[in-house]
Amino acid sequence: GMFDAIAPRYDLLNRVLSAGIDRYWRTRAIHSLALPPAAVLLDVCCGTADVGLQARAAGVADRVVGVDFAGAMLRIGYEKVSRAGESGRITLLRGDATSLPSASGSVDGVTVAFGIRNVQRPETACREMARVLKPGGRLAILEFGEPRLPGLAALYRWYFRNVLPLIGRLVSGHGIAYSYLPASVSTFPPPAVFSSMLRDAGFVDVRAVPMTLGIVYLYTAR
Repeated sequence: GMFDAIAPRYDLLNRVLSAGIDRYWRTRAIHSLALPPAAVLLDVCCGTADVGLQARAAGVADRVVGVDFAGAMLRIGYEKVSRAGESGRITLLRGDATSLPSASGSVDGVTVAFGIRNVQRPETACREMARVLKPGGRLAILEFGEPRLPGLAALYRWYFRNVLPLIGRLVSGHGIAYSYLPASVSTFPPPAVFSSMLRDAGFVDVRAVPMTLGIVYLYTAR
């Protein structure tokens, strides 16, 4: 319900709250996959389909399947996909990250952009992503972290806990969603722990790459 409520302003808030850097983060994640020709990409927690649209625009994937549990997000994503003329290449499905609607070994790449921390059982979702990937298939996950520089880390925490929720409430009109964001980030496992979770799920070559001074981490694996 919370994600459905903020869906109409979700894209705008992503641009405002990240100062537009979110597009760069997704581009890095998409290109890190190094997918083969005619690749099928599964985007989990796809929201309004930004990853799928960027992947198609960059020529990284031949087909994209986006899965999300928020119907209002998917409706907006569907409109964006239609306007971009990508309805024949991008399919959006309502589904659960812990029980993906894809056959085992059926996709070349999997992405999750700022959604894994919202999954109630992330370890189950990681196993599901490993299941649906072909042997040698690639994973790229973007998730928030904390800057490693002490002074910057303190400033970032202040912004995240005070300024971000205020802007989120003013723009979205939702009182809870953008207080939930910093709370969910603070309880998400640190990079070493989440990397271990990916290995336990069956992934190899797991890397956690800090971006933008550690505000965001790009997790890659095979």
